[in-house]
Amino acid sequence: MFKIGNVSVGNELPVVALKNVVLFPRIIIPLVVQRPKSIASLEYALAKDGFLVFVAQKNMHDHTAPDDLFRIGTVGKVISTNRLPDGSFKVDVEGLGRVRLEEFVQEEPFFKARIEPVDLHYNNTVESEALIRTVVEQFKRVTEVKIMPSVFPSLLFTLNQLKDPEQLVDLIAVNLNLELNDQQNILETFNINEALKKVNFYLAREGEIMETEKKVVKETKRQLGKMQKEIFLREQLKSIEKELGVDGEKGEYYQLREKLKKSKMPEEVEKKALKELDRLEKMPMFSPEVSYLRTYLDWLVELPWSLKTTGEIDLKKSEKILNKDHYGLHKTKERILEYLAVQKQVGKVRGPILCFFGPPGTGKTSIGRSIANSLGRKFVRVSLGGLKDEAEIRGHRRTYVGALPGRIIQGIHTAGAKDPVFMLDEIDKIGQDFRGDPSSALLEALDPEQNFSFSDNYLEVPFDLSDVIFITTANRLDTIPPALRDRLEIIEFSGYTEDEKLSIAKKFLLPKLFEQHGLKSSQLGIADNMVADVIHKHTSEAGVRELERKLSGIFRKVTRKVVEGGKAEKVVITPKILHQYLGPERYSHQGIEKQDEIGVATGLAWTPVGGEVMSVEATKMPGKGKLILTGRLGEVMRESVQAALSYVRSNAEKWGITGDFYQEDIHVHLPSGAIPKDGPSAGVTMITAIISLLTRRAVRKDVAMTGEITLRGRVLPIGGLREKILAAHRAGLKTVVVPEENRKDLEDIPEKVKKTMKIVFVKTVDELLNVALKSPIMKGAKAVRLPKINRGYPGVTA
Repeated sequence: MFKIGNVSVGNELPVVALKNVVLFPRIIIPLVVQRPKSIASLEYALAKDGFLVFVAQKNMHDHTAPDDLFRIGTVGKVISTNRLPDGSFKVDVEGLGRVRLEEFVQEEPFFKARIEPVDLHYNNTVESEALIRTVVEQFKRVTEVKIMPSVFPSLLFTLNQLKDPEQLVDLIAVNLNLELNDQQNILETFNINEALKKVNFYLAREGEIMETEKKVVKETKRQLGKMQKEIFLREQLKSIEKELGVDGEKGEYYQLREKLKKSKMPEEVEKKALKELDRLEKMPMFSPEVSYLRTYLDWLVELPWSLKTTGEIDLKKSEKILNKDHYGLHKTKERILEYLAVQKQVGKVRGPILCFFGPPGTGKTSIGRSIANSLGRKFVRVSLGGLKDEAEIRGHRRTYVGALPGRIIQGIHTAGAKDPVFMLDEIDKIGQDFRGDPSSALLEALDPEQNFSFSDNYLEVPFDLSDVIFITTANRLDTIPPALRDRLEIIEFSGYTEDEKLSIAKKFLLPKLFEQHGLKSSQLGIADNMVADVIHKHTSEAGVRELERKLSGIFRKVTRKVVEGGKAEKVVITPKILHQYLGPERYSHQGIEKQDEIGVATGLAWTPVGGEVMSVEATKMPGKGKLILTGRLGEVMRESVQAALSYVRSNAEKWGITGDFYQEDIHVHLPSGAIPKDGPSAGVTMITAIISLLTRRAVRKDVAMTGEITLRGRVLPIGGLREKILAAHRAGLKTVVVPEENRKDLEDIPEKVKKTMKIVFVKTVDELLNVALKSPIMKGAKAVRLPKINRGYPGVTA
């Protein structure tokens, strides 16, 4: 037992956790007790002496633990109770004194703690007296406005009568509406002099906040007064003009009406615009709809309803511009020139919807600007990557705050002409969610049969897009919805050969880098063989972006050397300097395998960024004849392996495969296990690796292959042949085995690649094995000797 004032209190009392409030000594506050543990504590206290410990909790959780409570609280006595119909209590509690919670001796069914009283200290000095007066005066100024006039005099009288500084601090802390942590901070300050200083600080801060509030209110009133004055003056001006008979021809509405008439918009559009203008003139100036209508009319006026930039078509000039800006891309340039020729011959032709499809870095986006330059038209580019909201294409309806037209109409507005070259970049990366499907919204814009009356939700009137040349770009076609893909004319951008990359570097990249880095040819010399080394040994890509980054790294280092050394000697790039600037070679291109191996074959794959060379490994072990597949193979590729194994088992006798073949597990693995792989074109590689494993005959290390197989041993055609052969060429492979039915695709292969590689066409697995394996596996069969040249296609044999 110990005493708080004149009251004796036990060392162990039930605990009630308080949310967002602190009970101070000698302060009476009303509480609603609802939580089960709090009700149990209250009932226990009422059955005893009515004393409880009230402690603030650190969070707002309903279910609290001892760690959620502060360790300084207040002993309180319940002075009145009222049980509510829902079982909770409404009580009035008077605080008696501060205590420290030493230990929780009970947690169920309610909290019970062992407590100790805390000693308060106060030094009665001149400074403390001055501080008390300051606190009382500041409290008067702060609370005079916030406290009800009927309550303020009695509170002020109480403050003036108080002689106990502790009670003064507690009373002010309760009436100041401090944050929970600030109230707890005062409760835990046992030195009353320090507590007075903290209260003084909080009062000063509250005073500054009130001054700022006054300034904000004053400024708001001033602005409202200015707006009301402006509205009043405008209404007066209208009345004066009406009395004087002034018709306001030079007013803004008259000017807007004149712009509408001069914009040469279609008749139905002009009719709607004039109707909206009439509505606008009749509206009061302070109506919120005025700004919306004015913005809408501005959009209608500023759109190029009839303005075109197309001039005289000059095919030779257009071809010259296209060849100057881009190397290669013959099919693309030919298609653009065909479109120009037809337009020049017959006049207006519905614009084509072209789709440039190919790996990144092959010039799809940049050629759009060149096409616009060759046609003498404006160029607009909109990136659709990650777009998920249909309203981004069609626009928002005017009922929404901040509504605007869609990106297509915005692009036309930016171009200032109705016939620009409009590039929709990354069309294969459009998404969709609950806000609609943007790809469906593009169907109308990209359909030549419909886009002469494209409807935007914001404009609510048709706009003619038939003069626009739409160009889209994509890295993949399978992610484009079929209905949208049907409207596109696909033009494929294949990867570049090393010779083409060298030409691009010489004609485009190096001149651009010299200009960007402020260097001259007298300061940096880089020969063709050094550029070729960068291409061959430091990059492996279908496009030229990585090549540009590597060359840019060389230019940056040389620029730094020139800047630091003043007039330094000319830097000539040598193999040693190249190694110093770019580091060791990243790609050796010595072939995938270093030597002929059993159970390892080299295949070719197509990816969205170009072709790739991959190895297929096979091994066997004692087991039950299971097939084990690893390397993140897709469903189609798994079926290809199963078909290959079935064909091998059905023809085992023909190839002399004996022993415990059916009792052994076969494991097929594709390295780079983190990368997903799928497709049927690895079938020939799978069957070559399996037969090599079972017949113990090595696969030639310089042979790569691609093709689908059937259960009858036929080799079926595949896609992406150009990319695959270019990948084999980059890797340094000399022989490629492809299906016979892909012979027609040889036209797309660059002549230099066909001269330096041997392309073997096969129809069956037997023909494949005679080329791929180092020694024949059937009796009487001979290894194929590949000729150096073929009259039909140099370096190609069947």
